[in-house]
Amino acid sequence: MQGSASGAGVFSRSPLRIIADVTGGYDDNVNSASSHQEGSAFTGGNLTLSYNSESPRLYLTLNAGAGGRYYYARLSSQNYDVDLQGAMTVTYRATPRLTLGATVIAAYLTEPSFTYAGGTNYRNGNYLYTTDKLFLAYVWAPRLSTKTSYTFAATNYENASVAMFSNYISNIFGNELRFLLAPTTTLVGEYRFEVVSYEDAPLNSTTHFLLAGLDHRFNPHLTGILRGGAEFRSYQDEGNRNGPFFEGNLNYALGSRTSVSWINRYGLEEPYVSGAQSATVFRTGLLGKFNMTPRIGWTAEVTYAHIDYNSLTSGVTSSPPSSENAIDAGIDVRYRITPLLGVQAGYHYTKVDSGNVSQDYSRNRVFAGLNVAF
Repeated sequence: MQGSASGAGVFSRSPLRIIADVTGGYDDNVNSASSHQEGSAFTGGNLTLSYNSESPRLYLTLNAGAGGRYYYARLSSQNYDVDLQGAMTVTYRATPRLTLGATVIAAYLTEPSFTYAGGTNYRNGNYLYTTDKLFLAYVWAPRLSTKTSYTFAATNYENASVAMFSNYISNIFGNELRFLLAPTTTLVGEYRFEVVSYEDAPLNSTTHFLLAGLDHRFNPHLTGILRGGAEFRSYQDEGNRNGPFFEGNLNYALGSRTSVSWINRYGLEEPYVSGAQSATVFRTGLLGKFNMTPRIGWTAEVTYAHIDYNSLTSGVTSSPPSSENAIDAGIDVRYRITPLLGVQAGYHYTKVDSGNVSQDYSRNRVFAGLNVAF
């Protein structure tokens, strides 16, 4: 590829970018265990591809990654990680009034993901996660528009003991009524209807969301989205559960040099603890990418989640209510030696505290390596 001609490799402005890296490091608790932790040196590699294209009518971004990690110690579980991820965002302005779009996120992983709802906070073998959204936006009048959407999400674990209470699919249908209050502010009223179906667990449910909020552009670089209201959930086999719901995003972007995203969510999520009916979760995450110079760049992220597990109201497998706090943070620093070759180093920390000694754990990972950018 010729993407590096205009800059220093990873910081090139070419719409297509390919990065390959090889790293080595040490993990002091590979299996995220509360006791008898198993540490190991590891070697990993990853190939990532990103593409961006923008025109007056079409906006497209593609990101794909394929990688893995091998642990040298004799572990009680698998000695490798799988890391396959893909994401796409496309927006097409079909007419001055009609806009179509889609967002697709799909991943096949071994490591837990703390950013997205769904999935455990522990290593439980390989699993598939996806969330995919289609939308249609139509402007009915200069200030009045609607946005209709459909979202499909699924979590699927290969580990049978985890799959029996964690594998599910979700279908969400939504509609927004949008009023342009000012050139920088849009008021939003929204209704969502969600259907959750489990592979084995008796937790099938339907949920109604009634929300209000706004989309606001503070300046050309800073935008925010806010939604708040209530959700009303009914379970197929037993009971109802209602509560407040909130989600909000702040995004700051300054060209290709700096971007910061702050994501927040509070509401019901699917549980991954056997015997729990649902989980009430507050989740917040901050991600920053900084290209300080054409040679030096770094990425930092931190995610925190407070989880309250709500027990089943009947049944021999019911578990008592419990809580869990999880924090996951990491930093990755890169230095470009030449337009093609660079070095990188990083540190990752994870801690889960549930009050249950058998489930609590902490984990530290350090790594360093080389990367090549095209």
